[in-house]
Amino acid sequence: EMQPPAVWMLRILTSVFIVLVVGKLYEHVKKMDDLEKKRAYEDVATGYFNSNKFNIDWTDSISAGTCGSISTILFRFENMDMIKRYVDFETSMKSYIRLLEMVEEFFYMGTVYTISDNKIAVLLPNVDINRANNLTKDFISITKSPMYIENLPISPVLKCGIVNYPNHGTEACKLTLMLDKALEQTSRLHITIGIYNDIIEKEHERYYSDLVSLYHALKNDMFTLAFQPIIDVRKNRISSVEALLRWNDSRHMNMSIAELIKRAEDAGFINEITKWLFASVADQIRLWKEKGIEIPVSMNLSALDLSDAEFISYVTDYVKENDINPRLIEFELTERSIIHNEEIMSEQLMKLKKAGIKLSLDDYGTGHNSLKNLMHFAGKFDYLKIDKIFIDKILKDEKLIMVDCIIRAAHRMGMKVVAEGVEIHEQVEILRTVDCDMIQGFYYSMPLPPEELEQYVLGPIKHEQKYAYH
Repeated sequence: EMQPPAVWMLRILTSVFIVLVVGKLYEHVKKMDDLEKKRAYEDVATGYFNSNKFNIDWTDSISAGTCGSISTILFRFENMDMIKRYVDFETSMKSYIRLLEMVEEFFYMGTVYTISDNKIAVLLPNVDINRANNLTKDFISITKSPMYIENLPISPVLKCGIVNYPNHGTEACKLTLMLDKALEQTSRLHITIGIYNDIIEKEHERYYSDLVSLYHALKNDMFTLAFQPIIDVRKNRISSVEALLRWNDSRHMNMSIAELIKRAEDAGFINEITKWLFASVADQIRLWKEKGIEIPVSMNLSALDLSDAEFISYVTDYVKENDINPRLIEFELTERSIIHNEEIMSEQLMKLKKAGIKLSLDDYGTGHNSLKNLMHFAGKFDYLKIDKIFIDKILKDEKLIMVDCIIRAAHRMGMKVVAEGVEIHEQVEILRTVDCDMIQGFYYSMPLPPEELEQYVLGPIKHEQKYAYH
């Protein structure tokens, strides 16, 4: 029996409706799928491919086997954080995007990727290692000229690592690790371009082996302290001592303390080392007090230590709980560690000063615009330590003039001045003429273990050690 035309029409309309709905649903699902893929493979802030896409493309390029050579360059925008801090976030992002555009334009034969907040990768098929190196040098030369962001000249400072397939390996995941190591090596060696090689691998292994040993030393009490006298020039007496960390491990005797501290900062346990150092200094102050010796002791703080509110509380609590005279404790900080985060650092410095702890500006003269920065430190520091770089050349008139200016400026701001690294009699005599307050260096004494320092302070006068403690 035939159905009425109206029923057929209804069925046809229903079918058409279903087809349209399914079509719309398919379009919506496809659109959402495309959006998810875009989110997965595209950096939201810049619109460029991200690290996920980079890893896939690199793996696919190697697997395809159509390229005899594939070079990859990883750029790091070194001063992006500084632009963000001293200008603003928007300008830093515009600078980063402009740099991406420059990379894309110059390396037109490759693909550009945003890897992180300040890194850019370039995948270059059919480009060997030598050409990649030459192209990178040419590009860095171009970036020496400033780019203008809203009429503000910005000169990007770049570091980069380079790896090549198949020269350095045939697996994308391992090549990515090599690329990171090549870039990382540029900071340690103070170079601009790092091309991966076996030496980098060995250095990397040694670096992390040293980190493990360093942490083991911290946990197993393998550090000791040495104390170097600081002499009051006018009174001819010991004014204070500086506590210096020593690592009792013959395998690491050649590692400088500066290098040790840098590695601890990189690994994230510098605070633990500084806490050990502080507690050891405080305990030594207490032991000396029992022997009738009350002498101020200074020790170094890193920027990471100072910016850690928990560390400041640890110091103030330890002093109170152990009945340590805070005026016998002095913290030394470099101008570089303070100037980049001046507002936060100033707040932390004032907490220490309120607790009665003395503060010293260390290695003065090694930072940028040192004399200009000096006015920012007025009222925050009790002492200023002139770096050995100046003292080594103080016999030359131009350096003497500079040292004289630094001493005069520091005195006007209420700071006493310590000359570091004094080694010969002529330096001592010149420093006296320019009214330097205190002297530290091998001319008087090398760093001494606690027992030898006690003999130095309380024992008979020796040649080159003509100063009894007051």
